[in-house]
Amino acid sequence: MRLSGIVSFLLSLLIGVCLATAQKERCYDTAGNFTTNSTYGRNRDQILASFPANVSANGGFFTATLGQDSDKVYALGLCGGDSSSDICYSCINSSVHKLIATCPNQKEGLSWGSNPPCIVRYADRLIFGVLELEPTDAGYNTGDVPLANLTQFDLDWESLMDRVVKKASMGSSTLKYATGEADATTFLKIYALMQCTPDLSQEKCDSCLRQSVSYYEGCCHGKQGGYVQKPNCLFRWDLYPFYVSNASTSATAPSLSPPLSPASLSSTNKTITRGDGGISSQTLAAIVVPIVVVFVSVAIIAVALLLKRKKTRQLDVNGKLFLDFNLFVVDFKIS
Repeated sequence: MRLSGIVSFLLSLLIGVCLATAQKERCYDTAGNFTTNSTYGRNRDQILASFPANVSANGGFFTATLGQDSDKVYALGLCGGDSSSDICYSCINSSVHKLIATCPNQKEGLSWGSNPPCIVRYADRLIFGVLELEPTDAGYNTGDVPLANLTQFDLDWESLMDRVVKKASMGSSTLKYATGEADATTFLKIYALMQCTPDLSQEKCDSCLRQSVSYYEGCCHGKQGGYVQKPNCLFRWDLYPFYVSNASTSATAPSLSPPLSPASLSSTNKTITRGDGGISSQTLAAIVVPIVVVFVSVAIIAVALLLKRKKTRQLDVNGKLFLDFNLFVVDFKIS
């Protein structure tokens, strides 16, 4: 592979890797509002305050109700299947704080947490086991798939998505989560992650994920990675491994902190949006910086090897100074 080809591929990966789901909240104004310090409001705040500890302590999925009749609150929390208990706690805790701040008096709200993903929902109606396909949040990388001909890539992509949908939907009543990989070319591999709230049946989970895949194909075909989030399921794919294969769940969750009041909660994150999706500046930096370091390191090695070639031709083989990079660098051919 020529140096120019390596550089082009690394640049395309650098551009395309900058994707991560951002914190998103949705308030259901049509569900009605409650007054400050009402029984429903107190029930909502109390049940959500318990969620960071309860969700992280119950394998990443927890449902609960509190109250009676019109004051009854239904709530659901889901963490990414690759999240450790402490990461799960952190994502749910952040979602609870922001959800209460964004929806101060709405009777129904939804939050999709940051990468790795999580979901927090509450409502004044039954939401357990009910498939809901809207609202939808989606995003995609600004870079295109680095291939001139997408025909075979699309076939490999669709085959992988079908396999991961089936694997995730056939999960248990406590976890419906799956990841998968497929080789697109010698140098390109496709990675996919899918998850449903495990209260869904196999058929409903399958439907939610397939409609998410179709949504992505309709909005973002040809882009180098993307995600779709619905109230009951999560879908993401990319050209690099963005999920944890063997997440540890043994870490102890930090102590529960109550949700902040809307007045005391502030956010300074700037978001770069793409369509209806976006990434926080902190998340962007955390993803991009390591990639930049790798890219610069490869470029330095490539330049050093080219200088070695040039210097080797010029040096006298009868005893003059000779630089042998092979003493400490594994031979790396660039034709």
